[in-house]
Amino acid sequence: MKSQVTTKRGDLGETVTIAGDCLSKSHPILECCGKVDTLRARTASCRLAIIDSGRPDADELASMLFWLLHTYFLIGAQCNDPQDKHPEYRKGEVEPRHLEKLEGYQSAIESKLELLNAFIVGASTRPAAEADLACTAARDLERSVVHLKELESTFQAEHIIRFLNRLSDFLFVFARNLEDGKHLTVDYDMLGEDS
Repeated sequence: MKSQVTTKRGDLGETVTIAGDCLSKSHPILECCGKVDTLRARTASCRLAIIDSGRPDADELASMLFWLLHTYFLIGAQCNDPQDKHPEYRKGEVEPRHLEKLEGYQSAIESKLELLNAFIVGASTRPAAEADLACTAARDLERSVVHLKELESTFQAEHIIRFLNRLSDFLFVFARNLEDGKHLTVDYDMLGEDS
């Protein structure tokens, strides 16, 4: 039976972008696309952890992440064709309205959240840990998009970079909200001579 997924075209370490370019899988364009996949998987895992948690606000929070999962497809398509050779293959682009919606989500969460003036050493709940993993994936993708923009001067990445910069802030706040006030802050006394 012929596979629905395997084409064998990448067996030599190359793949074709939506622009039609055959590139090494280590190319910065493919690096960005791979990091979009990582961010998507981390966000999806966080969404499932929230749904399984039984939180009273689970549906609302899961809905926020479901919207984010869709924005990642816009980002991935733009990164896959940074020279804009085939815009007709994309379903849209990241725009200021997406950033406004993200900021609205963050504002709604922060209005109910009291953050301590201290560094967080780690998450205190499984869903918060999943959100922290998504946050680090967002920061990793942001660095790769900036690098791709430096290599491809015509890449219209400004809205993507702004969105990813705010996304990591949103996901950090999102994680802290999932701790329900039980934040694990850094305690440098643990590093004393008696420890």
